[in-house]
Amino acid sequence: MSDKKKIPAGPVVSRRQVLLGGTMAGFAAFLAACGTGGTGATSEPSASEGGSVEPSATAAAGATPSAEVNWANWTYYMDVDPNDPTKFPTLEKFTDEFGTKVNYSEVIEGNDEFFGTIKPQLEAGQDTGWDIVTLTDWMAARLIRLGWVEQFNVDNMANFVANIKETYKGTDWDGEMQYHAPWQSGMTGLGYDVDTTGELTSLAAFFTPDPRWKGKTEYLTEMRDTIGLTMLSLGLDPAQPTIDACDKAVAKLEEAQAAGIVRDVKGNSYAEDLKSGDAVLAMAWSGDMVQALVDKPSLRFRIADEGGMLWTDNSLIPKGAAHKGTAEMLLDFFYIPENAAAVEAYVNYICPVDGAAEAMIAIDPEIAKNPLIFPPEDILARLHIFGGLSEADEAYFNEQFAKILGVG
Repeated sequence: MSDKKKIPAGPVVSRRQVLLGGTMAGFAAFLAACGTGGTGATSEPSASEGGSVEPSATAAAGATPSAEVNWANWTYYMDVDPNDPTKFPTLEKFTDEFGTKVNYSEVIEGNDEFFGTIKPQLEAGQDTGWDIVTLTDWMAARLIRLGWVEQFNVDNMANFVANIKETYKGTDWDGEMQYHAPWQSGMTGLGYDVDTTGELTSLAAFFTPDPRWKGKTEYLTEMRDTIGLTMLSLGLDPAQPTIDACDKAVAKLEEAQAAGIVRDVKGNSYAEDLKSGDAVLAMAWSGDMVQALVDKPSLRFRIADEGGMLWTDNSLIPKGAAHKGTAEMLLDFFYIPENAAAVEAYVNYICPVDGAAEAMIAIDPEIAKNPLIFPPEDILARLHIFGGLSEADEAYFNEQFAKILGVG
């Protein structure tokens, strides 16, 4: 199963490079294809939007900061000093303010792989050595379900409580957000080459043998995204992933494969196929498509009329963490809008913090207008979070999806 965060195959193109210079016109066209409709993608956020509290100058300080705190995260998920890639300015800001050294490690390359490194300690009731780990929704839900995550002391997290966006509340695995803090999110929707396919607005395209994209359509190896989009195309709710819904979605996917619509089922490499022309339509992740546009301006990303998927990598405090209070303070620190904005200036994903778009205006007004980073309400309203699965249902979904991957 593929994970969404990855080490890019080639040089990393920063969003700042995308937004500046000659690529700006193409990027504007790309954003228009997200379905924001006219001025929604280009209007500058006002100070009254978002509903956040006034940005706090400091993190909540209910705990006594420890000398160090240990954070395991994915690559390219933190703001970096342009003159020294080993330095993370916002983490250094936290150290300056609280005296805590942040041992920040980009060691997560896959949810299952990383889980395997901490599972023995968690099973034994031991400290994993990490105070914060950042994992995707389904793995976060699994750890919470197993009882291997510390409950937040919100006395240390006033900014988190005030500034988490409403979209993230109410999941069936941690509806009151007592155990997880969203770090970055992304959307899954239609990725296509408009010069070949024309404008597309419906998920039906993925299952239609149109000669323009028959045999040049790719699905994702991420089960929740591919089955989630297929459920939406069937009028089913991905937040309620029943066995019956799984069976119906897999049957529809198999029909499309049998009809010759599907070229392949891939992880992040689908973006390379879109750029080369080997594929012209794909289930796509928003972050990848920002990068792909740089090489091929005819590419588009859109949240379909039926909706799209919202996935999130979440920060958790493992059970028995040695520096729980400081970990809470650090997570809260990134829910101060100006700190969240500093991170968003260097990553290609959706910010979960209310007020960050307004704070971004002072850093880069163009990024503040980017609906792939700060989606407007009409896009957020069409996004769906895949529901939690029991261990038994997880096994069933994966077993059925293996048929689509060609290994079942």
